[in-house]
Amino acid sequence: MFGNHAVTGLVKDTMADDPYKYQFGFGNHHATEAIPGALPANGTNLPQKARYGLYAEHLNGTSFISSRESVSNVWMYRERPGAPHRPLRQVQQHNEIETCFLPTNPNVSFTPQAHTWGPLPAPKTNASGRGGSTTFVRGLKTIGGYGDATLKEGLAVHQYAFDADMDRQAFVNHDGDLLLVPQQGVLDIKTELGNLRIKPGMISVLPAGIRFAISIVRLPSQSHNNHDNPAPHAAGYALEVFGTRFALPELGVLGANGLAHVRDFEYPVAAFDLEPPGTLPPFEVTVKLAGRLFAYAQPYTPFNVVAWHGRHAPFRYDLARFAHLSANTDQLDPTAYCVLTAPSKWPGVSVVEFCVFGEKWAVAGDTLRIPYYHRTMATELCGVIKGVYRGSVRPLEAGGMSFEQSYMPHGESYEAYAREREAEHEPVKVAQGFMSFMFHVPAHLGLTKWAMEDHPDIRPERAGLWDSFRGHLLDHIDDANASLSKAGMPTLQIHPLTPPESPSGTIVPEDDGEPGLGDVPMDEQ
Repeated sequence: MFGNHAVTGLVKDTMADDPYKYQFGFGNHHATEAIPGALPANGTNLPQKARYGLYAEHLNGTSFISSRESVSNVWMYRERPGAPHRPLRQVQQHNEIETCFLPTNPNVSFTPQAHTWGPLPAPKTNASGRGGSTTFVRGLKTIGGYGDATLKEGLAVHQYAFDADMDRQAFVNHDGDLLLVPQQGVLDIKTELGNLRIKPGMISVLPAGIRFAISIVRLPSQSHNNHDNPAPHAAGYALEVFGTRFALPELGVLGANGLAHVRDFEYPVAAFDLEPPGTLPPFEVTVKLAGRLFAYAQPYTPFNVVAWHGRHAPFRYDLARFAHLSANTDQLDPTAYCVLTAPSKWPGVSVVEFCVFGEKWAVAGDTLRIPYYHRTMATELCGVIKGVYRGSVRPLEAGGMSFEQSYMPHGESYEAYAREREAEHEPVKVAQGFMSFMFHVPAHLGLTKWAMEDHPDIRPERAGLWDSFRGHLLDHIDDANASLSKAGMPTLQIHPLTPPESPSGTIVPEDDGEPGLGDVPMDEQ
């Protein structure tokens, strides 16, 4: 029997707005080569003489003694290795980046007060009067976090805004894996393992130890050489995790389908730059370690990997592909919209869940559809990627961020509650043209001094926000007393507080001759 044969695995081809190819499958052990035969054959990773004169280099993202399931490493075959470089030097301390969130750090405070921030503005222009002087590294600002990168436990939350490409520059994060959530500007990310392009509505994860450079994709009229059209700026969010890797949440009773599908995560194929010796300026590589920046120069590009295989690799995901869930009654917890999670050292507890909220059908009957009043041990940080935010408590638009500390009560305003309580509900598609996300952090989160004092757009809670709240039980006192009487229980009566002219009162059961909680004002119970 004869037939056609597949000669390669599925690779996503280039598109008009994306010149790169991609491999598929979250957490797969990928293998890719830019020149056929560059990967070693015969089951070896370290041949005595690699083909094409390449150097083998191993990057291990997990400890040597790790379960097969958790191992994350990559073998690279490159034109020259990463070891040869000039001496390291410490870059001037970047006070707007933090990775230590212990109470002993004077630049971090723990507060129960809710906070809201607007989007970061475009970077200030340089001395020539034009933009284009702030790269991704300089545009990264830490909002808060918990734990410590040196302890390999915890996370950091950042905003970023930049307007300059990383030209002959690279960045490598030794502190943890970095999840990027662009809100403005299309990012072109060159990594040692290949290239990624991500636009608002997508995310990308860049593993610790992988060198990369980020540029802004510009239209021809937005080039640096056009003085009448300054370079646009890119802005968004970043989530950094220490000592753990991002993983897909368990599906449990959902079965094989739902949430983010494994096949929709895209990884780069091998791509490299070939530079004749001595023809270009040295490359500067910036290293982030324990929140401090160091740099070294090397005479050639770090983006010279011709082939690689392994799991420790960058990837991207289009949030529009997320399979949202709906409930017929009540509401699902926010973690029902979890795209990625990061396991902690405690079994069954995560460092963070990354959740996305986009277009979905709301079908729940006899249910409040607005966010309900709740308290939780998790801290919630929310941001808007696109569209109009319709929450009633805080002013928040695309690029901004809100913060609710663990265990603090929160929910919508009384006016929003009153409208929703009387609303006529039919199945309806909600959040059309809107996308937001939540960093759901099961820990107390410390805010940086920069976020609390120096952020350019701090938005305090609106004065009198909660003053309009009213209780409704008094409106139904007759109905409540009828139910109590039917059950043979003491009915409720209103006794004025002292002094009598006070407009408020307290509700106590009728005196039945027995002491009990009914004799104590409600606010003292």
